[in-house]
Amino acid sequence: MVQKGGEASKSMRVTGRLRQHYHQHLSLSRQIAIRALLAFLLTLAVVRGVTYCIHYHILPFRDLVTKSGLHIHHLFWGILLLMLVGFGALATRAPAWHLRLALVYGVALALTLDEFALWLRLADVYWSPEGRESLEAIAVAAALLALLAVGLPFWRAVARDMGIPFRGGAGRT
Repeated sequence: MVQKGGEASKSMRVTGRLRQHYHQHLSLSRQIAIRALLAFLLTLAVVRGVTYCIHYHILPFRDLVTKSGLHIHHLFWGILLLMLVGFGALATRAPAWHLRLALVYGVALALTLDEFALWLRLADVYWSPEGRESLEAIAVAAALLALLAVGLPFWRAVARDMGIPFRGGAGRT
């Protein structure tokens, strides 16, 4: 039988090994993609959960509306964050900042794509059958981020075989 201290120690070893692998063996572009993907998925879960609770009156507040009757969709905040991330990415080449910006980018992408059907149709179709378009956009974005995060060595090898120069984390996968 394993003692509680042994389980905690084993968990710390696994966490430490994951952290070590992340920092020592992954290129900057993969670290950025992983951070963006995790922030994207976590934000989606929170936003979808809160929206569900508001829609079905589980939480004590209803739709958030200004005094003038304006409902500001979370798409608005996602677009603002995407603009800030873009400006930040243009302003610096520092890896530490790009790792931070990846988290904000994941949040902004989730806020924006969660209401993709709204900006595609210019109508609030979140809970209608057309709202499924948002879920499809979310799936495509998550797949692309995941492909970048875990598939970069594959794409590097394809580019090398085709004679195309491929930058992104010299010597790291």
